[in-house]
Amino acid sequence: MVILRFLQSFLDIALWRKGPQDLPASTLLATLALIAYMATGFVRMRLFALDQSTALLFICVDVLMLGGWLWAVLAFFGRRQRFVQTITATLGVGLLVLLLDVTLRSAQLALGWSDQVTMNWLMARFLITALVLGRIFMLALDRGLITGIALTVAIIYSTQAVVQFMLDLRG
Repeated sequence: MVILRFLQSFLDIALWRKGPQDLPASTLLATLALIAYMATGFVRMRLFALDQSTALLFICVDVLMLGGWLWAVLAFFGRRQRFVQTITATLGVGLLVLLLDVTLRSAQLALGWSDQVTMNWLMARFLITALVLGRIFMLALDRGLITGIALTVAIIYSTQAVVQFMLDLRG
């Protein structure tokens, strides 16, 4: 029952009805959100046929980059005390998006949908992520939505660049 309440809170954040400030500043909740996010992300990566080590690399880099960016930006704007709530909201909303990814990819594989469905979803996913996480960061930083969206885009592209760099190193 408690899990459903928090999933509802994450959905309310995604739908712009709540913000990270409405979550408790609980390291336990942040840890649970992190575990669920990483586990679901790993399942997602495996559904896209990535080998286990590549999937693990991507998930670890994703979480480290996200946490590092949030910590640095919150510290820069003097809002470090908001880290736990912000990372919890970010991971919780990310979990919801990952669950959609897993559902759509599973349906695609089971029903034989074309790759165009995946491409359309990935484009929609990028826009949804930019808007929802942008709003979370806007509220956490007390800045505008454009600043939050810019931070989201920077996190997404820098994470991709670091993953690609590490994959290139592996050779």
